[in-house]
Amino acid sequence: MDSSDADNHPLPTSALATAFLALREAVLAQWSARVMAGIPSAQRLGAPALAAAMPLLYDHIAHALQAGAPGAFAAAREQATLSDYGPDELIHELQIFRDVLFAAAGARGLALSKRDAELIGRSIEDAERDAIHGYDAVGRQAKETFIAALSHDLRNPLHVASASAQLIQLKTSDPGITNLAKRISAKLAETDAMIQSLLDAAVSEARQKLTLQLAQVDIMALIEEVCGDLPMVGQRVRVEGDAVKGWWCRGSLKRVLENLVSNARKYGDSAQAITVTVSQADGSMLLAVHNEGRPIPAADLRRMCRGFQRIEDVRVKGWELGLPYVQAVAESHGGSLAVDSAEGRGTTFTVKVPVDARPHVGS
Repeated sequence: MDSSDADNHPLPTSALATAFLALREAVLAQWSARVMAGIPSAQRLGAPALAAAMPLLYDHIAHALQAGAPGAFAAAREQATLSDYGPDELIHELQIFRDVLFAAAGARGLALSKRDAELIGRSIEDAERDAIHGYDAVGRQAKETFIAALSHDLRNPLHVASASAQLIQLKTSDPGITNLAKRISAKLAETDAMIQSLLDAAVSEARQKLTLQLAQVDIMALIEEVCGDLPMVGQRVRVEGDAVKGWWCRGSLKRVLENLVSNARKYGDSAQAITVTVSQADGSMLLAVHNEGRPIPAADLRRMCRGFQRIEDVRVKGWELGLPYVQAVAESHGGSLAVDSAEGRGTTFTVKVPVDARPHVGS
């Protein structure tokens, strides 16, 4: 279609938008058919990646034609999350849409002015940029989630090995073995510090909901498993409260427990027992880990409660490490994380999650 001819016989704005909307179903059907025939990833998935976004884009273009000006479009982003798709295939879907749209307008005899064609082209370009931005964001989130999970999985055996090395020191009188155990502990501590920094950076950067695998979980059985896997070097762990079963992600809750109990062991009073308490109220399960000893300084506590951000210069080193992940797990279940710390009552971290997290996951 020659744009100069269209400029000689332009349709009024309202008439053009009405005629454009009348082509909607035919254009979308032809677009879907061409995508399914020409893009192998769409064939494997059984639908175009932008199937849900394209009707919104079409209506967006109609509104732009009605108003005579482009507007912001951000609906393609949510649909650009399919791992089987590459960015070039997302662009290909939008290019097919552009070709089908202009061909249908020409076949119907719609007189598009140069400005009308530019509005349509600009809207499709905006959708292309948005789709790629969403694709990149999903890639970053997947990478950060992987780093966070791997970091926690690496930390847990390190904690077991470190506690075991400390037990060896307590149970031997051989100076050579004692020194070797101390060297092992020191190297494990160095490795743990590096992994914790990686974990903290990854999770605090992501700040998004985690992908959870829900199943029925017996929280008391999980607590027993975690405490059994973490030698406490003479420090007791007292478990109290209700036997609660719920729909949660077992793996992520296990990491939460390991993190909180390990922190309580490292930064609490080793002469006092760590207390893990489970309670249930108003459809939620409350999991609290408490330790006696020096509290978190008030200024640092306020900063932690503003989002558990990393604290560089604190007297109690390490409390913030891993807490962004704990908070992310709680919030991804539809819950929250709270901390209470004061002189005379010690420190308590409380994770609150719905007993049935299924309605909150994926929303």
